Amino acid sequence: MKGSCLCGGIKFSFKKFDSKIANCHCSMCRKFSGSAYGTFGPVNSENMNWESGFELIKIFNSSQNAHRGFCSICGSSIFYRLTSKNSPFEIALGLLEAEPTESVSANIFCAYRPNWPRNVDEIPNFEESRTV
Repeated sequence: MKGSCLCGGIKFSFKKFDSKIANCHCSMCRKFSGSAYGTFGPVNSENMNWESGFELIKIFNSSQNAHRGFCSICGSSIFYRLTSKNSPFEIALGLLEAEPTESVSANIFCAYRPNWPRNVDEIPNFEESRTV
C-alpha cells in the first residue's frame, strides 16, 4: 500500500496493516483529523517504508502516552503513535492512494462521539459536489 500527504512531500509504503483498523471518536483524534472521527490502521515500524519526506514530519506530543505526526508543509495528519517501546504507527487512512484490503473493524471511544454526524444515513448523497 502506498500513501502520501496532501502536498506529496511525504510518501510511504507498507505491505499490510498489522492489526485492525478503527474509527476513533476521542476528542484528540477528532481534532487531529478535523472530522467526526479519525480512521487509523496500525503498521509496525519495521514494516513501514518512509520513501520520502520523513524530515518534513513534525511531532506533536498530544498526551503523556502518545504523539502525532503531521506534514510541516501542508498540515496533513500522518499518524499517531503511543510512546511505549515498539509501538506501531497508526496511519491515517485518508492518505492512502488506493482502498485498503481490510475494512474498518471497530468504532472506539464512542462515549466521546459527537451528536452532529449521527444522521449520516438520513441525509442526501451526491456523486460529486452537492447541488442543493
